[in-house]
Amino acid sequence: MEYREYKPDHCLARYIECYWSAYSEKPPFQDRERLIPDGTIELMFNFGDNYAQVTNDTKSEIKGSHIIGLRKKALIISQTARQDFFSIRFRLGGTYPFFKIPVYLFTDGFFSLKELLGKKVEELESRLYDEKDNHARVEIANRYWLERLQTDEDYRFVESAMPALLQTPNIKAVATDFNCGYKMMERKFSRVLGLSPAELLKVSRFNKAILQMYSCRFASLTDVAHAVGYYDQSHFIRDFKQLTGLSPKDFLKSQFTIVQVIQPALAQRMSNLYNL
Repeated sequence: MEYREYKPDHCLARYIECYWSAYSEKPPFQDRERLIPDGTIELMFNFGDNYAQVTNDTKSEIKGSHIIGLRKKALIISQTARQDFFSIRFRLGGTYPFFKIPVYLFTDGFFSLKELLGKKVEELESRLYDEKDNHARVEIANRYWLERLQTDEDYRFVESAMPALLQTPNIKAVATDFNCGYKMMERKFSRVLGLSPAELLKVSRFNKAILQMYSCRFASLTDVAHAVGYYDQSHFIRDFKQLTGLSPKDFLKSQFTIVQVIQPALAQRMSNLYNL
């Protein structure tokens, strides 16, 4: 599989983690792969074959280009045919200044580009399809997003409050520091991020655990749990099952290819504490 990442324009870097392309006549994936909750949203321009979402052992075809929404739980996919993607990976909260759609409206699923973004995005898709050079595609996409960038009060609040919350992490204290009631803070976070403050902390801690599990720095999963801030191993296992459908031990045993591919991006993401 040929997988490449490309940096966005510097003015877009706080919203877009990267552009990426992937091509393979037969992807090196298992029949069942998990897309973990990692704070990102993917805008997928699909120029290859369709793949499928798997729910209760039933496959539902994901047709054409689409958005993989913000995930609060793992999505299971099956992708074994020809792969040809050019995609935009948005940072946590990064879609809001462009889409102007509350992120909680497109979570835990796959969504039509046209339904969410209208005909303009179809024009972008056509231009990207006609241009075969990925560096040229990046420039086309940069111009498209720069023309649509517009922040608002809710975004600016979350941009300031989120790093403070991840560093504390004490929701009530952060709400007080920012002169905001908890319910108001929760609404703003849900609108911009698709996650409440409590959900954000859970997803952040889970991703730290994933990174450490694959780092081989710890002798046991119990050590991983303590290192990233879980109260005990049972808490770690409970959160892990809720977010992935598997225990930490079974997750590692499954050796999901997609999870391994994103490890460098995950490491960089965590080092930046999900900065908007």
